[in-house]
Amino acid sequence: MDEALKAGKISAVANVILTVLKIAAGVLINSTALIADGIHSFVDVLGSLLVWLGIRIASKPADPSHPYGHFKAESLAEMSVGLIIILSSLLILHEATLSLINGSVPAFEMYAILVALFSALVNEILARYKIRIGLDTRSSSLIAEGKHSRVDVLSSLSVVAGLILVYLGYWWADAVVAMAISVFIFQIGAGILKNSLDVLMDRVDEEVIVKVMSVMDKIEGVESVEFVATRGTWKSKVVEVHFTVNPGMDAETIDAIEREIVDEIKGRIPGVVDVVAVVKVSRPRVLAIPVDEDGNFTRELDSPQFMIVSLESGEKKIVKNEHHKAEKRKGYLISECLEKHGVSIVAVRKVGEGAKAHLRSRGIVVKLIDSNLKDVEDIIKSFQRS
Repeated sequence: MDEALKAGKISAVANVILTVLKIAAGVLINSTALIADGIHSFVDVLGSLLVWLGIRIASKPADPSHPYGHFKAESLAEMSVGLIIILSSLLILHEATLSLINGSVPAFEMYAILVALFSALVNEILARYKIRIGLDTRSSSLIAEGKHSRVDVLSSLSVVAGLILVYLGYWWADAVVAMAISVFIFQIGAGILKNSLDVLMDRVDEEVIVKVMSVMDKIEGVESVEFVATRGTWKSKVVEVHFTVNPGMDAETIDAIEREIVDEIKGRIPGVVDVVAVVKVSRPRVLAIPVDEDGNFTRELDSPQFMIVSLESGEKKIVKNEHHKAEKRKGYLISECLEKHGVSIVAVRKVGEGAKAHLRSRGIVVKLIDSNLKDVEDIIKSFQRS
């Protein structure tokens, strides 16, 4: 982290020097493109300061008020940088448009070209330095700023090209180059803003999810993984995983599995600083199919009876539905009856929202059956295959 902070300070000082040189040269020769490039360097100064501040805050340890740490401070810094960059691009575009309308033509001076070339060289060195340190310290904001410096190289070289074109007689080239620079700056700002918002809104990291699932597949005792989520930055991630275990498993074994999950995920996936493991005891897969007195599928929950099937053993039994003609609280009473018989899934063609809510509150999943399935045995087979 000290290296990242040092890189931020060096970048800020270098960009202050480049800002002064480019804006001064741009004003002297009346070059909108060079002034635009100077404004871009000034934005880099603000960006470096914000990134430096963000890295400092993000490095603070977790506390009672911030149990997951302060890592999002770096993303807030990124977001601020992105917004400033977008605003600066719009300002440059405005000035370039006025320059083109007014027919402003810059003077051709060799020192201005030397300033632009010097800026390109310095920014390339800064870009390589910041990206290397960013990769070493896993600082996404420093890497983003390094990429931004790489665009500064193109901006400065574009200024040189614009001045040469003006010298050759293309008076409009300076303003057009300034417009092109503004587009470059806008794209970089939008990219940085998107990356920061992805982190702040806890967008799922698909690559990490795949790695977590790979880890979970190898841990003995885990029956299924129901939910995986990630939050945080590239450097500091928090993983939340919900998994099920066999209902006959003792508490000591479950604790051992949780510890193994935490240790394996932290050990195998770089950047994971915390793992929230939530264990659920799996329920036997018991299916309820509403049927009539002849054993035919009736489609709806208020059936005179249910065929209860254990999907693991295949054992079947018929249970009378004493509440199918109830005038009040029918959904509540039927869901209570199914719960008593250990039902975890009910197969119907349609169900009311009230009854569905009662079933869900008791841990019973409602599965809507395809209209092509009419035979009870076919319905059972379809669940056994799933």
